[in-house]
Amino acid sequence: MSLTILLNDQIDKLFKANTELNSVNKNQFEIAVVSFANSKYLHGIEFDDLVDGVMGEGGDEGIDHCYIFCNGMLVADESHPINKESHVKVKFFQTKKEQGFSTDGFRKVKEGIEEIFNLDIDLDKLQKIGANKDILDKADLIRRLFRKASLERAKFSCEVFYVTAAPETKLSEKIKHLANELKENKLRIPFEFYFWGAQEVLDLTEGEDETIEVQFNSQPLEIKERGVQTNGFSGFVTGNNIVRCLQDEKGAFKAHLTEGNVRFFLGEDIKINNSIIETAKDKSKAENFWAMNNGLTIIGDSITPLGNNQYAVLNPQIVNGCQTIHCLYHAYKELDALPDLLKIFVKLVNTDNLDVQTDIISATNSQNPVKSASLKANDNIQRNIEKHLKKSEIYYERRESYYKKQGFTGNKVIGLLKMAQIIHTVVNKESIVALNDTATLFETSSKYDSIFSDLADFDIYTFATILYQKIWSLKNSDLRNNEYPEDKRDLISKGGLVFLHCMSSLILSKAEFKTDEDKKTELCTKNIVISVPARKNEFVKRKESALNLIKDDHYLKDRYEEAKEILEKAAAKYSLVAGKSKSSLLKNRNFDRDYLRPEIDAFLQAQLKKAALQEPA
Repeated sequence: MSLTILLNDQIDKLFKANTELNSVNKNQFEIAVVSFANSKYLHGIEFDDLVDGVMGEGGDEGIDHCYIFCNGMLVADESHPINKESHVKVKFFQTKKEQGFSTDGFRKVKEGIEEIFNLDIDLDKLQKIGANKDILDKADLIRRLFRKASLERAKFSCEVFYVTAAPETKLSEKIKHLANELKENKLRIPFEFYFWGAQEVLDLTEGEDETIEVQFNSQPLEIKERGVQTNGFSGFVTGNNIVRCLQDEKGAFKAHLTEGNVRFFLGEDIKINNSIIETAKDKSKAENFWAMNNGLTIIGDSITPLGNNQYAVLNPQIVNGCQTIHCLYHAYKELDALPDLLKIFVKLVNTDNLDVQTDIISATNSQNPVKSASLKANDNIQRNIEKHLKKSEIYYERRESYYKKQGFTGNKVIGLLKMAQIIHTVVNKESIVALNDTATLFETSSKYDSIFSDLADFDIYTFATILYQKIWSLKNSDLRNNEYPEDKRDLISKGGLVFLHCMSSLILSKAEFKTDEDKKTELCTKNIVISVPARKNEFVKRKESALNLIKDDHYLKDRYEEAKEILEKAAAKYSLVAGKSKSSLLKNRNFDRDYLRPEIDAFLQAQLKKAALQEPA
């Protein structure tokens, strides 16, 4: 009972700290669990993506949440690139605030997963037996990605999380049997299972530091230079010792320690993996393993000598050699122990400077193609935006999961990719491009500089982020309180950036600015060049008024209703011309230019004419 009280306290704290959550028509316990698990198990995804992964009440086939990742990146649709180096991972959650682990509950999620992977069952049949639209859409995407991964010979695996508020993690033999049945599936998809009770969920809420203890074979070389803060140690560590220090108390590998390795997100070559694993298992080759494979680079906030060539590393991240350590762990599991002669070269780097850590991550992965966004995290403009936004209690994660790991939650935490989407939508008026082609915003200097510029007034980032946050709450409240046809509901649910395009144009067009003689308003629906001087900058001259307008929730509600009307008209025209469903506009890169912006202009012009007619002669 005490654990339940403590767990409820944490859930209450989450919802009090993030009042926008009250607008979401989803189960509180379900939202809390994925919020707590996000940093460690869900790659620190954006909060709106986290909530979108909740499958809704009823008809979820036992699956309460579902998230799909490819090389650590959230997958939204089948256009996500997959090749032989990809690793697609599906994470299924069943989350029930119950005092035990129900066999029937676990059977239900098992059967739901089996239905998804039974390719002989049409989705129409699942719909007939009561599966809701969220799970049908997710099942369709999983099937398409699985087939694509099979064709490309990519790695595909699943994780199942069964979460309750049980005081103890006691599983029936039947649950264990059902889990084994799922592991032995005919498609040979690897499955991993997590069973969390109240204690495990509470542990996720703790922001405690993590420490590993690395045992060198002999006295390591100390790397230290006068006047340089970064220092460290390097030397040989046996394969058994390095694997054991990276296991948790249950023997599971601490995979979250590899998240700082940019290369890890790009996947691992299967042939190379097999070669490393076989070398690790071969006693005749074990003594030369260190010469045949990469070593490890582990950075930590501090490194403390413990004596006998052992060192404690505080808050470690494996930033190089991720592939090697994963293969060693795989071989270790197969053999129960690696050959005694197998050793690996390990470099421990001591720095608590997050910018230095980011530079090391980028440098140790520079020989491979990496996520463009990751290499921008240390740009001066990114650091300056982070400092500026913190004044408004917006926590900008230019470094992955930096604030989430400190316990910050909700949509007040904005990642680098999400910021790019938001600003591109507001200044370049391309919400659909922002939604679907986020990575391309970092690939050319012209695109990048149009959204991130030291010449910009940094309040553009404040304005756009706050507006996006408030739109998120408005549309969730709308969906919770109103019934809509399926296509319209889908558009509202997934159209946050489209609403941002509409509402930012409406607000900036109605924001007053000073002229030599008086104050005036003027249409502002074209692209905004953020780097031009203040006197010519369309945002800067309106910003005082615009920032005040978005503080008024009643005003924003009115603009939201206008934006909904505009979007409905633009979507109807698109559907008529293209001969496609309205929701398909979310994939049409020209929708903003060809349909949305003309409809915004027409709406504002009509308002101007109406106002002119009402003016006294």
